[in-house]
Amino acid sequence: MRSVRRFLHTFTNKISTNPSVASSFHQRIVMTAARSLTMAAKDASSSNLFQPLQLGSIGQLEHRIVLAPLTRNRATEPDLVPSDLTVQYYCQRASRGGLLITEATNISPESLAYCGTPGIWSSKQVEGWRRVTEAVHAKGGYMVCQLWHTGRVAHPSFASHPAAQDYETVTHTKRIPCVSSSATPIVNRRGEPGKTMTYEGIQPYGTPRPLSLQEDIPRVCQDYARAAQNALDAGFDGIEIHAAHGYLIDQFLNDGVNCRRDEYGGNAENRCRFLKQVLESVITNDESGQGIWPCHKVGVRLSPHDSPHGGYTYYGTKDSNPDSVYGHAVQYLQEQFQGQLAYVFLTEPRWVGKHDASPETDPGFQMPLLNLSKYRSVYKGTLMGAGGFTPSTCFGASSTGGYDMLAFGRWFISNPDLPLRLRLWYDQLISTTTTSNNTGSSPVSFPTTISLNRYERDTFYTPGAEGYIDYPSMAFEQYHENHPQTSDADKTNEDLDFEGMVSGKYEKVPPQNIGASLKSKL
Repeated sequence: MRSVRRFLHTFTNKISTNPSVASSFHQRIVMTAARSLTMAAKDASSSNLFQPLQLGSIGQLEHRIVLAPLTRNRATEPDLVPSDLTVQYYCQRASRGGLLITEATNISPESLAYCGTPGIWSSKQVEGWRRVTEAVHAKGGYMVCQLWHTGRVAHPSFASHPAAQDYETVTHTKRIPCVSSSATPIVNRRGEPGKTMTYEGIQPYGTPRPLSLQEDIPRVCQDYARAAQNALDAGFDGIEIHAAHGYLIDQFLNDGVNCRRDEYGGNAENRCRFLKQVLESVITNDESGQGIWPCHKVGVRLSPHDSPHGGYTYYGTKDSNPDSVYGHAVQYLQEQFQGQLAYVFLTEPRWVGKHDASPETDPGFQMPLLNLSKYRSVYKGTLMGAGGFTPSTCFGASSTGGYDMLAFGRWFISNPDLPLRLRLWYDQLISTTTTSNNTGSSPVSFPTTISLNRYERDTFYTPGAEGYIDYPSMAFEQYHENHPQTSDADKTNEDLDFEGMVSGKYEKVPPQNIGASLKSKL
């Protein structure tokens, strides 16, 4: 490591004394990137990121880099079915022994909150998802379906969506948005009514209907169970219950939304009751004969926050004592299932949407981890983390005592082969460190040959192929370099992974530069 530091010192001195690149901003990037690289090289040797992991009874992972659930708004209209582009998107990101988690998937029309988000309540949707799972399995990957109910985030106007009308025709029952734990509307930071995008344009959020004790809560649990069965029929390897990010289950957990006076409100145990009942509806119980999935094929996502101290929250979903309610929830998951769930998935509260268009200046990439230290000692099973991880910080976060798996969102969007890129960078860091330690000399090469495609946030939620399946893999760029004249018509079946990819369109960013223009906290 001393040799690595000597090389970095020499390298940064050369840059900083060159007048052509000596701007203050550039110097800051270079210096902080150098420190990031030093940290990454130090942490890589103790990281478990590329060690195998038995994921419940889902299967054995060959690496621990997970595709996070990412809303992409590309489902077909009006059926809200995964499209051909969706099949291609997930296939591009599948790897042998790798885990993909679907975008949040609506369990019923009552959950519809965003245009073009898929469901898993109809036979057409199940068939659409089956095409996706078959494509992922063909590449040796595993896939989990995230089951989603948005609660009060859903606008009442979505009740007129054709998919909701079809649901009513087929089932003779209605699922009308928006519902929640209490009649607490979404407001902005100024206390004014929040607004959302609908099919009719931007409109104020509605005032939610509290779910009734005798009819609604059991009905919603049945909707979860039906969606869980449909996920099984669609060929998924497991399911994840989305209990995070200000959606329905999280609206029960947090007393800033949940004002109930019955057994679902008040203390932390009561506010966790709905989460427990949802899990009971989908997890098999030998004594009662209820449930669909064994617990070791079920994951749970939570987003503990620090709202009393100004921490980031989703849709204003706050709590007076978040450590208490989330601590109770995690303790329940440990005690009830003895740490045998497929995983517990925690969001680190350091994503700030208004800054995430720039990888160099996003403050979330430099914020400390909060939830790992709070809950690693509580939940003894497999723990996954997401939120603000970078190539430089992922190795330390996945070392012994850290997260067992890390989920990436933005970087997996723009790099369909992200596990491979991080593995190659990891190997270069290990090789550089080993060489310098063994010889006592400077590293043979500075590990900058691996780069990431810079993501473009403007296309995260827009329809079509752009920003969805056109980010190139390293293999495609090599193929394009070797076959510059090849057209789509000339491609063989072996080239289908490259379908839609475009070479040279997206800017590259060195891994160590992510967050590098910020004041270093390394």
